[in-house]
Amino acid sequence: MFEVRASEAEFLDDPGCDQELAAASYRFMTMINAWAGGTAVVRRFLAEKAREAGCGGALRVLDVGSGSCDIPLAVSRWARRRGLRLRFTCLEPSARAVALARTRLALADDPDVQVLQENLFAHRPAEAYDYATASMCFHHFKDEEILEIVRRLRTFVRKEVLINDLRRAAPAWLGACLLTAGGPAGVRHDALVSIRRGFKISEFKALLQRIPDCTVSVRAAWCFRISARIAFVRA
Repeated sequence: MFEVRASEAEFLDDPGCDQELAAASYRFMTMINAWAGGTAVVRRFLAEKAREAGCGGALRVLDVGSGSCDIPLAVSRWARRRGLRLRFTCLEPSARAVALARTRLALADDPDVQVLQENLFAHRPAEAYDYATASMCFHHFKDEEILEIVRRLRTFVRKEVLINDLRRAAPAWLGACLLTAGGPAGVRHDALVSIRRGFKISEFKALLQRIPDCTVSVRAAWCFRISARIAFVRA
């Protein structure tokens, strides 16, 4: 069951996904990201990069597959309290997710976070980003699609990409069973499928190392997360 990545689709992958289910799914992900370490993975990464940059201008961060933008908003609030300057451009192709994100953004009134309803391959930024992050996003794609996404990111991300996703393991699946017990059936379905579509450290590292001219670090993060960093080597 956990030896190879599952290929079963999640309900959220369907463009016709019910809005009520989508809203429930993103509420669940917001909770999981906040309490099970997903937000912390991104926060630690960008805190490190902001310290390295010193007192220069704001770091421009592209967040891919942002969903309802819970992680960029949480990290932006954290950074502002500490005098760090981060500016997020969030890409999300789903109209349902973008509607939820725009409601969040209106309530937060955070000028450093913007969301675009846009596919990564259609994105044409006016200037390069310093870093890119992607949380709970890459497990939705097949291996070859992941390589294509990273190659695309390389064209407008100057330094490094953080992939913050799920580690495929039986305890993670059992934990998801417990956390979704009694909740909406669709949320439970997608949570369990997500775990089985996640990654093992060795296989994900081997996949990313197929990309030339970059250094790759893949490690376990708390609560069955996986944290992969891809630093591009520039001529």
